[in-house]
Amino acid sequence: MLHLDGKSYSLPLFPVLQETDDHLTLKLASFIFFHVKEPLVVTSPQQHSALVGQDFAPDLMTADLTNQVTLWIQCGKTTLHKLDKVTKRFRDARIWMLMAQPNEAKEMAKSLESEGNTRIEVWCFTYGEFQRWRSLVQEQNDIIGEATETSMNLVINSEMFMTELERVR
Repeated sequence: MLHLDGKSYSLPLFPVLQETDDHLTLKLASFIFFHVKEPLVVTSPQQHSALVGQDFAPDLMTADLTNQVTLWIQCGKTTLHKLDKVTKRFRDARIWMLMAQPNEAKEMAKSLESEGNTRIEVWCFTYGEFQRWRSLVQEQNDIIGEATETSMNLVINSEMFMTELERVR
């Protein structure tokens, strides 16, 4: 159960296809960073009508009342081909990526730069912070605290965790 900024959330996360524990842990972190917007954890393009006809889906997303994607959250590595399609098909959406490691984030930013893709924000945990976060996350979690789009100040399963994300791009 999540208790963030005075509001409670139930967030069932389970692996889809070949998802790793690290990927699920990034999804949990992304939900926490954007909890105010109450993003939907997406398991397939058929899950939300804003994704009708799409071959792929974000890890989390928000949509407006006209069913337009407003926030596309991608966790971890993904293909440049997918990101290119996302930027073209969802022209008004904010596209936000969370990477576990600074070196992965820098590689992704460099690749996006070489492709000329300027719309995607790339964020990461600072060195060593993802491992610390990952070590605190369990199969069942009790999380209490505050978070913004770039920081967490939490008690997770009775352990303190505070971090600030680094924007790479």
